[in-house]
Amino acid sequence: MSSRRTGIVLTEHGGAEVLRVRSLAPQAPAPGEVRVAVTHVALNHLDLWVRKGVPGHDFHLPRIPGSDVAGVLLDPTPTLPSGTAVVLHPSWGCGVCPACLDGHQDRCRAFRIRGENADGGCVTEVVVPAWQVLPIPAHLAPREAVALPLTLLTAWHMLVTRGRLARGERVLVQAGGSGVGVMAIQIAQLYGCEVHATASTEGRRALLTAMGVRAWPYDAIGARDVDVVVESVGETTWAASLRALAWGGRLVCCGATSGPDVHLNLRAVFFKQLEIVGATMGSTGELLRAWREVEAGRIRPIVDRVLPMSRIADAHAILEGRAAFGKIVLEQDLATASLESP
Repeated sequence: MSSRRTGIVLTEHGGAEVLRVRSLAPQAPAPGEVRVAVTHVALNHLDLWVRKGVPGHDFHLPRIPGSDVAGVLLDPTPTLPSGTAVVLHPSWGCGVCPACLDGHQDRCRAFRIRGENADGGCVTEVVVPAWQVLPIPAHLAPREAVALPLTLLTAWHMLVTRGRLARGERVLVQAGGSGVGVMAIQIAQLYGCEVHATASTEGRRALLTAMGVRAWPYDAIGARDVDVVVESVGETTWAASLRALAWGGRLVCCGATSGPDVHLNLRAVFFKQLEIVGATMGSTGELLRAWREVEAGRIRPIVDRVLPMSRIADAHAILEGRAAFGKIVLEQDLATASLESP
């Protein structure tokens, strides 16, 4: 076991200056656990919230960020040899409550998301339960596969489970170039759906068009009478999302990147018999089912760029400025990064 681990540690909320590289104590795996040498971490909007803080929510600092993690197994599991390239499940429940035993880990009162209320992957080495590792398909590089777990699980739970997506429906994905957006588009296409999506610039809309999507500016959405809206933006898109729904349509919401306070016209809800559904992450079983589509090559990662992990502050700025299409990936270089004093 290495005598030293190096990681990025948040001890306070704030700007990019709070992302500090620190020396950490080594970890020894307990029975049923394995060590993984981290090679890549993909960013999510969750990383911004953890760094900046959310009023009324305790992130229990200090915290190592990073929900999406890829690496190399240092210890074998019952099914995988050491040296296998893997990604990690991004979330889990207690495993013993009724919700977990029913396969609804996302409803567990002790539900944890890596990098939010449990330490994440921005570190040289992690110790995790052996069941949390997923082998990376041979056709994907770790820097690609790491872009998938959290947003794939979120989008699958939104559309397939909570949104009850049916073949041939019409779907609108707000913020189509986001991590969740590009996964939702591909899932809807798996179901043979007509997909519409929004993006802020001509360049991003061109990338959506190349994915086979009908792309719209946020302020000129031409999609109408859609069956399902994938909503993660919140305040700035909420009214347009409701207007776009057909009678009996479903709006599924997993986030509020532009703000949580929205106006709701209840007459529209009951006259049009709309459903407004919340969704957070998903279950272990859902990720395993979605991962089969990855293994078959029917869902692919969309990576905007790869940066050294020591440049996490730059990566946050890019994500916060909405300058990425798909995911920003961090590549391991912390072993040689300059340490900051505690």
